[in-house]
Amino acid sequence: MTTLHGRSHPDTTLADALAAAGFTGAVALLSSPHEHVAARAEGGRCSTPAADPYPLDAVFEARVFDEDRELRWLCTHGIRGRAVLLAEDEALLPGSFPERVPPLAAVGTLDAHYLLWGRPRLGGDGWTALHTPQIGTLHVPCPAPGPDRRLRLAAREYVCVEPRHGNAHVAEERLLRIEPTPAVRTPAAQAPDSRTSDSPAPTVPTPTAPTGSTHG
Repeated sequence: MTTLHGRSHPDTTLADALAAAGFTGAVALLSSPHEHVAARAEGGRCSTPAADPYPLDAVFEARVFDEDRELRWLCTHGIRGRAVLLAEDEALLPGSFPERVPPLAAVGTLDAHYLLWGRPRLGGDGWTALHTPQIGTLHVPCPAPGPDRRLRLAAREYVCVEPRHGNAHVAEERLLRIEPTPAVRTPAAQAPDSRTSDSPAPTVPTPTAPTGSTHG
C-alpha cells in the first residue's frame, strides 16, 4: 500500500508557495491568459530561456514537480490563491503549508506517460526546443533526447478501491518528470505514416485545480 500525503495553504502567492516548498531544479507548468509555458523552478522563482525570472503575477494556475513532490496552485483573487503540496514522504512537506490534507491510501500505483507535442530540436543548458507546425516552438527544461526519440511527461497514478462495491479507480495522479521516450526505429522498408507521426497528446495535460478534491 502507498500513502499520498498533502499539506495546503489557503491564501498565498505563487512565489511564496514556491519559496516555501523549496524546489531545486523542478519543472513548472504555468498557465496565464496569454500563454502556457514550461519553466524551471528554483526556490521562489521560475525561469525560461526567454525570461529569467519568469513573471508570475499573470499566472492563474501552476503545477510544479520533481521526483518526490508536486505543488498545485490556483489563483482565487488578485495574485493570491490556494496551494497544495503532495508527497509520499510526509517529512518532505514543510509546516509553512499550515493545513494538513487527509492522506490518500492507495492499494497500488501505475506508471503513466503523456507524449509531448513536437519534434525535438537542439537546445542548450538543459533545455530542448519542441517544434510542430500546429503550435510552433515550445522550450522544455529537459536535455535533448537522442536520435529517434521524443520527450514525454511521466506521472504516477494512485489506485484506490471503493469500499462498498470494491471497484478500483485512479483516485489521484502526481507528475514526476519530463523524460525521453524509448527509442523506436522505423523499419527501412516501411515509410513513416505522415498522418500520425505528429499526432501525440497535447504538450501538457490541463492542470488539476487544487480546490476540486481532497488532493487537488
